[in-house]
Amino acid sequence: MIIAINSEKAFDKIWHSFMIKTLNKINIGGKYLNIIKAINDNPSANIILNGEKLKTFPLRSGTRQGCPLSPLLFNITLEVLVSAIRQEKEIKGIQIGNGKFKLSLFVDDMILYIENLKDSTRTLLETVSKYGKFSGYKINVQKSIAFLYCNNDLLEIIIPFAIATKRIKHLGINLTRHVKDLYDEN
Repeated sequence: MIIAINSEKAFDKIWHSFMIKTLNKINIGGKYLNIIKAINDNPSANIILNGEKLKTFPLRSGTRQGCPLSPLLFNITLEVLVSAIRQEKEIKGIQIGNGKFKLSLFVDDMILYIENLKDSTRTLLETVSKYGKFSGYKINVQKSIAFLYCNNDLLEIIIPFAIATKRIKHLGINLTRHVKDLYDEN
């Protein structure tokens, strides 16, 4: 099974405290950490409603919109989840040649390649839920999709995502059930 996970408001959800702890954990400190803290220290926002500026409110999560560091900071914090998924023995990746592969990641687009569907999907959802409790991360269940190679009736009970049977689109490429169909679908 392939699962394309869509993050819910990816750059807006990660808590600042989690981001700073993660940066400390990977030994990003000193001047660099102070710059990141300064950028994210006490951020606030205003809403203009009918031409009237409303009261300022604090932002406790997310990275600054338009900041070139935002994707990098998000990916550094997401690496905590990615590492947990890779290390989790209950989440079974697919065998390709001599290697086992569980996921690929591009900014906030995550694709998981898993076998042993019942145990792997349950453990995957538990792992993401635990990570979310510490980081603020959430899966957008409505935009995430599973691409299956087996009986859909059984799997609808196991996974909360929409199910695709012919293809899914990832990073602009249609991934198909059969390699021979890739050229025609793209």
